[in-house]
Amino acid sequence: MCVKNAFTIDLEDWYQGIGIDYREWDKYEKRLRIGYDRLMNLLSKSNTKATFFILAKIIEDHPDIIQEIIDEGHEISCHTYSHQALYDMTPESFEEEIKKCVTLLQSGFGKKFIGFRAPFFSVDHRSWWVLDILKRYGFEYDSSIYPGDNKRTGIVGYRKDIHQLDNQLWEAPLSTFKVWKYDVGLGGAYFRILPYLYFRQKFRQINKSGAHGIFYIHPWELDPDHPYLPGLVKRIRYPHYFNLKSTEPRIRQMLNDFEFVPLRDIVLQ
Repeated sequence: MCVKNAFTIDLEDWYQGIGIDYREWDKYEKRLRIGYDRLMNLLSKSNTKATFFILAKIIEDHPDIIQEIIDEGHEISCHTYSHQALYDMTPESFEEEIKKCVTLLQSGFGKKFIGFRAPFFSVDHRSWWVLDILKRYGFEYDSSIYPGDNKRTGIVGYRKDIHQLDNQLWEAPLSTFKVWKYDVGLGGAYFRILPYLYFRQKFRQINKSGAHGIFYIHPWELDPDHPYLPGLVKRIRYPHYFNLKSTEPRIRQMLNDFEFVPLRDIVLQ
């Protein structure tokens, strides 16, 4: 029997995940539709359903996109409103933001979030309290833990399987693998920096063990012509802009090589 993998998308525009305060976002060119349309085309042609972890700000700015995702049968999950690292927030400010996200989706589309992913995979020992707040607001699973060290966050040695936490919330850690001494995530900038053969091999190894791979990508990674911001620090600038032209053909190949489903279909099976 073929082991299926999860295709997940962090739905955010090119300027929303590089440290720009969300109160400044309206100053930048909105290009979400460009990469999003290319990604949706790839998913449609391969008959693949995915999980979209959406910034709730996009519910306000692009309600048409949210409706399209719902109409196409994809899963809508939460990625916060302001894309702040959770360890930089307080429990009070995070709860207020989650309440806003839940209200925007419910009032605009009559839908309820069951899945959550933190910006930058920023649930670690500094922000473990987040998981109890999610449970209190009706979330059923989280996919925010990076089982390894990615320099910004992560929990070294954390278990990699999908499992239930003490508060009964399900945890689906991002799939990671070792390249030399580095913990590499299954997607994102790593997908553009390393040869595709690495990812095909790792997917096969994960599936051979009976586990599900969890892949992630952003729409702006399929928009290589989005604006260049020269003032970004190297740690952000390099992974953000490197080899963007490779994203679309690599995803096309990956969708041909493996079968994908929304994350909920794996976690809550």
